Amino acid sequence: MYNPSMLETKGSRLSAKLKKIIHRTLHQLGIETSSIYIHNSSPQEVYSGYTEDDFATLRSFADSEANIDTLHYTDGFGVKTLFECVPFVSFQTLNLRLLEFPVPDDGFHAETIEYVALTDALSRSRLDRGFCAVEIGAGWGPWITAAGVIARKNGCKAIKLVGVEASTNRFHLMCRHLEVNDLRPLSTAIIEDVQYGNIFSRLFKGAVWTHDGTVWFPKADITDMGSAASALNEQTDYRGAKTENLQVPCRRLDTLLNDLGVINFMHIDIQGAELELLQNQIEWMSNNVQTLMIATHSRTIEGKLIELLFDRGWQLHREKPCRANWYMNCSITGKTIVDGSQYWLNRNIIKC
Repeated sequence: MYNPSMLETKGSRLSAKLKKIIHRTLHQLGIETSSIYIHNSSPQEVYSGYTEDDFATLRSFADSEANIDTLHYTDGFGVKTLFECVPFVSFQTLNLRLLEFPVPDDGFHAETIEYVALTDALSRSRLDRGFCAVEIGAGWGPWITAAGVIARKNGCKAIKLVGVEASTNRFHLMCRHLEVNDLRPLSTAIIEDVQYGNIFSRLFKGAVWTHDGTVWFPKADITDMGSAASALNEQTDYRGAKTENLQVPCRRLDTLLNDLGVINFMHIDIQGAELELLQNQIEWMSNNVQTLMIATHSRTIEGKLIELLFDRGWQLHREKPCRANWYMNCSITGKTIVDGSQYWLNRNIIKC
């Protein structure tokens, strides 16, 4: 008897076998298969987090030629990144095609959905009036730097960039990253607010939390991008690893950002604290943030964020659920092995 689902399953298996044969053949010929994006994957097997409709917006901003040097690389958006700012990658491992047009990812750092979020936020904004980007849990500040470079290249007259990072070592990398892209002058790491031509930047060495004061942040290697702040001085982190903590300053979002007007783009990546933060300050967010890209760190968090934001009039525009190893002996958040992403549009401020 004809069974469409059975044929579809057999077709998917055949497709997978063909792909393996193609990849093996190309590898034998010395062709790098990781740079080849196969568009005919079954939608029942792939959750990309973007659509082909997003490509035109990406291409409109990724209009530069990527190049790789021994000390830095420059991507298709015109952002220069020193290898000292990304110590977990080397120039031999980068892929020029992916740096130039990051689909399905950029080859080492972020998936396409994050680039879609930033470029979509830029395309929805009146750049002649200004653009404000905020990155919470910024690391070396890739998203505020990209926002600044792209906005400047597209004639933006008033750029505001805010970066928050609790790790001292990574905070200095963020300062360096902004400096090398001419978004902030040299030797201003100890100054929080800096006006540099038409670019205002605010860099906070601490954490965003539900109160103003202090929280605990672990001592960790600079390459560990999974460190998370905590209200308590715990001896074991959410991943089950032993940790030594330092007290760091923290501020509420409204304390940190209330004088900046509308936030056109906010990127949050705080290793599992994103739900607590948004639950605490959802009213301020709904009144002040135009678009929101959240890195999610558990399926539980993803579902509760969806309930919270939909109830406040936000629209989930793009998403890619996180991936987990359910056999790991740690918290639910610690079981996440690849972060998820949710990109939200605030219907209280913009038309969707």
